[in-house]
Amino acid sequence: MKPAASSLHTDRDALKRAAAEAAVQLVENDMIVGLGSGSTAAFAVEALARRHRQGLRFVGIPTSECTAAQAKAADIPLTSFSEHRQIDLTIDGADEVERGTLNLIKGLGGALLREKIVAAASHRLAIVIDGSKLVDRLGTHTPVPVEVVAFGLEATQESLEVPSARVRASSGEPFVTDSGNRILDCDFGRIAEPARLDERIRRIVGVVESGLFISRADPVFVADAAGVRRLYSARAHRGSPPILVIMGVSGSGKSTIAEELAARLGWPFEETDTLHPESNIAKMHAGIPLTDADRGPWLERVAAWIDGQRAKKQPGIITCSALKRAYRQIIIGDRPEARLVYLRAGRDLIAEHLSGRHGHFMPAALLQSQIDTLEEPDPSEDPLTVDVGAPAAHVANEIIRLLGASATVVQGVPAHPN
Repeated sequence: MKPAASSLHTDRDALKRAAAEAAVQLVENDMIVGLGSGSTAAFAVEALARRHRQGLRFVGIPTSECTAAQAKAADIPLTSFSEHRQIDLTIDGADEVERGTLNLIKGLGGALLREKIVAAASHRLAIVIDGSKLVDRLGTHTPVPVEVVAFGLEATQESLEVPSARVRASSGEPFVTDSGNRILDCDFGRIAEPARLDERIRRIVGVVESGLFISRADPVFVADAAGVRRLYSARAHRGSPPILVIMGVSGSGKSTIAEELAARLGWPFEETDTLHPESNIAKMHAGIPLTDADRGPWLERVAAWIDGQRAKKQPGIITCSALKRAYRQIIIGDRPEARLVYLRAGRDLIAEHLSGRHGHFMPAALLQSQIDTLEEPDPSEDPLTVDVGAPAAHVANEIIRLLGASATVVQGVPAHPN
């Protein structure tokens, strides 16, 4: 006998409430707190109101008119971006959360644009969901909402090139968001490369925002029958956010896997082959191995790119053979954000990859010199070591999993140094 629909609804609400209660424990005195929208976020606002009555000092920035009304009714003090440009922590719900990346689909309510503005201004975005919202790929159960301006809506809809895109309606009329726009609900199916899809959608004239929230959530609180779990993203790192240095001999698949990671995570990617001085490229074209003196200027350029991302407090992905420990000391050194990812592969597999690569300045004849030079990273370098050979998407998934699993945790809370 199936449980009654009302019972399922009650059980799901209890799970949402449990996750919201856990997330609210992140709020500390004198924080600026983003207040999310929707049924799950409403439970968080209730919990925040109770903590406010108990003496917790904070002010909130609501993401919707509905949330603002709830917060005012609960006597939660509110503020705005005119007074505070940055938010310490936002607590919100999501319509789908992708395992590993913690990428989100949001916007099935009417506050997509405001939710993304608040998320973008937040140092941390804590998401609360029940277990049914956790998926292996975004788009499994939920369409992607796309907020668009009303003028030219039909042309924008056609430019999205999704036959199933439909105008959201309410009481027989086009639904109007809190920002006065319209919503197109677009079924892209299971999304393999959410960062690239988000970029493509937002380039279309007439689009205001996409419901894909890429590389923003951390942590995610998931409540199910087993209790409340806290999931950490690939960004939760000892020197958050991380800059991945994808290392390995030529032919190990560094660029392919880095591109896959960039498409999943939405992090900037730099191919260090482009940073080699012309003299290095000429030597490699001629089949002449590079010396340490040759590599010096190149490694300095790699280090400069990493430092640029650190200065911007942005994550990143950069490929670098980084064969010797001395090389890795130059580009990683005491940079806590830099995380070494070692692609480990056997000689036969590397040779096979190189034999199928055409037009690259690194000839297969230099493979043995690379293997001879390689000093595999040891545990003191804290590498993420991944064996290659599986498809690039599988290797990227494993790297993302390892990043989340190795989040720096201090007394149960991931460290996020400023």
